[in-house]
Parts: sequence; C-alpha cells; structure tokens
Amino acid sequence: MDELNRILLEPLQYEFIQRALVASIMVGISCGLIGTYIMLRGLSLIGDALAHAVLPGVVIGFMIAGKTPLSLFIGASAAGILTALLISFVERNSKIKSDTAIGIIFTGAFALGILLVSQLKQVHIDLSSYLFGDVLGVSDSDIMLSSVITVFILIIVILFYKQLLVTSFDPTMAHIIGISAGAFHYFLMTMLSMSIVAGLQSVGVILIIAMLITPPATAYLLTDKLKLLLVISCITGIVSSVTGLYLSYHFNFASGASIVLVAVFFFMLTFLFSPREGIVIKAFRRRKTSRLNLYEDIIKILSMEKIPSGREHSTQILSTRLGLSKVKIHSALKEVTKMGLIENQNGNFALTKKGNALAQRLVRSHRLWETYLTDKHVVGIENIHQDAEKYEHILSDELLAEIDEELGHPEKDPHGSPIPKDVP
Repeated sequence: MDELNRILLEPLQYEFIQRALVASIMVGISCGLIGTYIMLRGLSLIGDALAHAVLPGVVIGFMIAGKTPLSLFIGASAAGILTALLISFVERNSKIKSDTAIGIIFTGAFALGILLVSQLKQVHIDLSSYLFGDVLGVSDSDIMLSSVITVFILIIVILFYKQLLVTSFDPTMAHIIGISAGAFHYFLMTMLSMSIVAGLQSVGVILIIAMLITPPATAYLLTDKLKLLLVISCITGIVSSVTGLYLSYHFNFASGASIVLVAVFFFMLTFLFSPREGIVIKAFRRRKTSRLNLYEDIIKILSMEKIPSGREHSTQILSTRLGLSKVKIHSALKEVTKMGLIENQNGNFALTKKGNALAQRLVRSHRLWETYLTDKHVVGIENIHQDAEKYEHILSDELLAEIDEELGHPEKDPHGSPIPKDVP
C-alpha cells in the first residue's frame, strides 16, 4: 500500500505534474470527442493532414506575435481551416481523389512549416515540443487555453449532438431535413483544428493524430451506440493520458510517446479481448460453435442411421462420416453423453428424449431449408444439401416457422424425404 501511495501521490507534490495532469485530461476529452466523429466520417487521413498542417500556422503565429497561447492558437486554427478548404477545393475542381489531395496539401503545408522554422535563425525558439510534445512543460496559460477549447468542444457536441449524428451517418437525410452537411463538415474541421491546438503541448503535432483516432477506435470495438461511444472514447483518452504521464514521470520517458503508446496498448487489448469484436474472444466463440455443431451432427447421424452395435463401431462410422479422428469423436461422444443427449445402453449409443427432440429439429431445419432454396431457385438442387448442412445449425425456431408458413407447410423435401413437424 505504501508503494502504491508513493507511485500515485508522490508526483502530485510537484506543481508541474499537477499542471500536466490537468492538460492530459483536457487532451483526453477533446481528442476523444472530436476523434469519434472524425473516425465515424472516415476522415482519419484528414485529421492526420490537419495535425501536420498546423505547424506553419504555429510558426507564423510566433513570428507575428511571439510565443503566446493566443497567437499560436489563432495561427494553428487558421492553418487547419485553410488546409481543409484547400483539400475540398482541389477534390471538387479536379479529377484528383481525396486521398491524393490530402497527401499533396498536408505534405506541402508541413514542408512550409519546416522551412519557416529554418528561417528563425536569429531567434532562439524550441518548437520541438510542438512536434513531439512535452506535457511536463505546460504552463498555466497552456492549461487555460486547453481548458477553454475543451469546454467549448464539449458544449458544441452537447448542443449539436443530433446534427452531428445525422450528418455523420446519413448526409442525404440531413439535406432532406434542412441540415447543411457541408457547413457541419467545416464546423467539425474547425473544432478538429482547435483540438489539435489543445494537444500540441501535450503530445505534439506528430502524435496528436494517434490521440484523435486510437481512443475512438478502442471505443468503437466496445459499442455501436454513439453516446456510449463518445463516453468510452473520452474515458480511454483520459486514462491513456494520465497513465502515460505517470509512466513518463517514473521512468523518464518522453511524455507524448508514453501517452500514445498507452492508448495503443488499450486498443490492442480491446482488439484482442473485446467481448464482441476481440479476435481471441471470436476464436473461442468459433471453437465453441464448432463443438456444438459437431455434437448436433453426431445426434443427427445417430437418429437417422442404423449404427452397428458396439462403441468402436459407432466411433469408426462417425469418424468416417464426419471426417474427424476417432479421438475427437470419442471425446465428443463423452460430452454429448454428459449433456444428456445420448446414453450408453449395453455398449450401444441411444438418443435420450432430449436428444431425439434435438435430432428431429435438426432434420426439420435441414429439409425445410433445402425446400426453401429449391422453391426460391436460390441454388441448384445438386448444391442444396451442402448449404443446408451449414444453415441447419443456425436457423432459429422463429425463422423456421416463417419459412414453413411461407412454403405452405410442405410435408416432403426436394428429395422426397418427409419433413418432421415442429417439435414442442
């Protein structure tokens, strides 16, 4: 406990850590909110472009009014908005596609920023923090600017939630109901530029795009509801920023890189173990489904075919029919027995009442689906069996009832085999 208190509380005794903590939270919220809409609209590449394109604005703002938060904010915002306008102008007035236009404009803007930096020879200025971030070096004025921007973005998202929702998912519907998708696009680009400015000192121009995209992408793997998506995105951004800050303090890591790597770590964790989308969870789910399908196939074969007496005979026939090893069949038979679907009667496998009901349902599902495919001319009769073998496991009782009703309650399938009635 003492060690935990040291890790968590020791950094807070320093004023620069307190400022960095506030700045990190502001970055997590602003990037989480705007990044969600950027991701949903498929504008991640534009976000990358604007993150690079603000550099010349920052330098020009410094050259005109010095290194003040207001001058840097105005310069960066103007550069971001101008970049968005130029990308749209090139795309609409030429046969150049958007990705090419984005590549041309943002690399040109970034190159201009580097050129301008190289001309500041007589003035000592360290703009590296704006490229790579230094959250531990934020000032009170930086925090004030980030806080104002974050609060403004939060208010805008709340006030225009419905408009942003409609224009993000259905621009045509937005136009029909009188919402200008174009106006909200540029409005979003303005807020994007502002959120980039809010994160300049914390994670820098180079890494800001990661904070704009990674937390929303993480949230997107966890939910498909927009309100929850916004909340999870902000929470992920905040936790990533704060955790990265602590790692930066305790291990003397670069602050911006630490924050981004933590965000990427959370994304990879979600990518692997998300309850719905995680590839590891999907693999377990597929394996479970595969096992259940195997158990059902065994039940169906035992119900439809005369299996010779003896455990080994049954295992051999099932192994041949299903194309699996005897070891897998033997293991599956043990599981099916535990599930109460079959029982061993003097060395012979016999279906229980529960197993027989399941077998009748599978046969009914298989033959109804074959009849449906034939009736609707979906596939040729020579291919319906293979298709039915797959779908017999996943057709719900409700869907089977609808198919049966639509087909007029057929009694036989295309092969002339009787279709079992619905088993209660």
